[in-house]
Parts: sequence; structure tokens; C-alpha cells
Amino acid sequence: MPSQTSHHQSSVKPHDLRFQTQISTSNPSTPLPQVTDPSGPLTPDTVVLVNPFATLSTSNLSTLNNQPLLPSIRLIGEYELSETKFDDFKCARHISTGEALLYKEYPSELVRQRLEPYQRLSSILLASNINKQLINSMSIEQLAAKSNLHFFRDIISLERTTIVLYPNYSSNLHTYITEKHRLNENESRNLFTQIVRAIQMCHRVGLIIRDLKLRKIIFNNSTHSHLLLTGLDEAIMLTNPSTTNDFVSSRFSCPVYACPEIVLNRQMYSGKLADSWSLGIILYTMLFGRYPFCDRTLVGLFIKIGRCRPDIPRTISVKARSLLRSLIRVKPDERLLAQDILGHIWFSGDRDTSPISMNTSILNDESFLYTNSNNYTNNSNETTTTKEDAVVPNFECE
Repeated sequence: MPSQTSHHQSSVKPHDLRFQTQISTSNPSTPLPQVTDPSGPLTPDTVVLVNPFATLSTSNLSTLNNQPLLPSIRLIGEYELSETKFDDFKCARHISTGEALLYKEYPSELVRQRLEPYQRLSSILLASNINKQLINSMSIEQLAAKSNLHFFRDIISLERTTIVLYPNYSSNLHTYITEKHRLNENESRNLFTQIVRAIQMCHRVGLIIRDLKLRKIIFNNSTHSHLLLTGLDEAIMLTNPSTTNDFVSSRFSCPVYACPEIVLNRQMYSGKLADSWSLGIILYTMLFGRYPFCDRTLVGLFIKIGRCRPDIPRTISVKARSLLRSLIRVKPDERLLAQDILGHIWFSGDRDTSPISMNTSILNDESFLYTNSNNYTNNSNETTTTKEDAVVPNFECE
């Protein structure tokens, strides 16, 4: 068991991303192993996550140092760090308050690169809040939460690694959809609006999420009404945030969220429009409780993504189907950018949300996207694509 280190007083200020002073330890931690994502079908998670701190009495915090620690728990400064995994994080606890937290651990030479996206976001968050009194009363973490972003809480530098602590959360969107099977349009609209706003903020400062998926969207409250986008440390940073050149070459993506240009192994592609594709996949799973492209093999999955013929049942409104078709499109330049998505007619409210059958040629008409017309007719000769309900295997992501 590692010996207890001296207590460390946090020096992170609300608007300051400076690192902490070094903490010596006789047992420096090693970098985290690569976390894989089970990007399979929306089925209940089989792994039961155990809180390693649940057995510690919060009423005896003053005598905590005299109590034997559970296995694989380290004491570093003001925090207890466990090896218990929770999504892409590990569990931690603030000793004096008992607050549950999460953390990631990086090699010291990589941590500045990983935290640079947060630096960009903090600058624009502070600049966009004109009310100085509000800024002074709120931490950067709270300002980020208003923009649906999951910001880190504290940083601790060790001899060889750096620990970044994050606020705790209860569940992610994948788990929530799994439990509810599917979401109705009103709830989907509310949650999807928050997701799009988070992506808009990231794109505004030149961040390409690239690995956007359900498990990176977490709930900030127990009522499952407020979402945050996490995993910003893995985003691609454009050299110039204001440039229109957003072409990237990274292939880091879970297979079921991969866009056709990644599947077709194009050397360069638009990062923002790839994120738009992923947003379409996320909205589809919210409305139907399954992925639009599924297959038992990776090759079969990629073939279906490349063909881009998603089955969009008429159990949702015509406006919702229109939005899906404006995001899940094989040609990137035909997709809506994140900055334009909320202008789609589906976000106008609850009007005309009943399912309506219509000709697919109308759905594919770009002029329909922003047209509020109810004069649609059925086409009895219309053919629909085959439903793709095959089980997706548990692919390992990079």
C-alpha cells in the first residue's frame, strides 16, 4: 500500500489553469491503460460499478487517517484515489468533505496537450459572460456547465504523472436510453438541443470532438434533464479556430458512429461535418433505441455506413425524419453544420409532431428543411429500406 503523502492545498483558481506544485511520492502512479468502449447495441450494461468509498463512514472523517484503507486506494494531498473505473474515469473522493469525484491520470509530458482544449473553452466562456459580477460568483466549472460542458475541477502534479479531477455524475445517455428503450420526441428535443449547444461551443473555439458518442454525454442532475459533454481532452484542436479549413485526418472513432468518409478511408475530411454525422447517429438512437447501421461483422457495418440507407420508421414525426436525413447523409457538404441544426423546423416546438407518412423525395428535398408545410400526401408505391436490427458486436475503439 502506498505511503500517505503530505497534504496538498489546491491552487487552481476559477479562471486559472496553472499546474500544482510537485508532490513527491515514493510510488509514482503509472499512466492509465487504454479504455475501450463497448459500442454494441443499446442493451443493459452487465458491469456493476462499485463505489470503493461507500463503506467509509462520512461521519468519522476526522479519524479517517486512523482507519485502514480499502485495497488499491491512494492518499494524495486532499484526495483519495481509487482504481475503480467509471466510464472513462476512475473514482476519487475529497477527504475533508466526502464529495465523490472522478479523475484521469496522464503522463506529465502529455497533460498540457490534453488540457489545452479546456484553456480555449475557458477563454471564450469568460469573454461571453459580460456580467462581471456573475463571473466572480461562479467558477469556470459552473460557467462551463451552463454551456453543457463537463469541465475539470482540480489538477495535482506528481513526479511523473498528473492527476486531473472532475465533478462526479450519475449516468450517461447510453445507460439512460438503454433503461428507457427509447425517448419520445419532446424529451429527445430537449436533450438533443443541449448536446448541439455543447458542440456549437466546441466548434466555435476550433475543437473537433471526433469521438462523439452516447457514453460521452452525461447527466448533471438526478432528473435526467441536464446534459454535459465530457471527454474534451480527446478533441482535435484546429490551428486557427476562425478558419473555415477544418479538415483533419484522425481515424479515432467508434465504428457505429463513424461517418462514410472515415469508413471509406479518405485521407482528409471535414471534422465539423463528421461531428454532424455523429449527432445524427445520437439523435437516431434517442428516438428509436437502436443504431441506424448495424451488422454482425465490422466489414458488413462499414458497407452499410458507406451506402448510407438508414431505415427511418414513420413512428416519428415528419420533421424529426427530415432532421435525421439532413444529418445522416453520405455527402458531407449536404449535412447541417452544428451551428445551423437548431434552426431546423423540428425545434420549433410541439406543433405537428404526430407521425405523418410522406414521399421520400420530399424528405430528400433540401428546401423542406426550413419549410413549415402540412400538405403532404402518401405515396403507396414508396419503397422503404430494410430494417437493420442486427446485433452489433462489442467493437474495441482506438
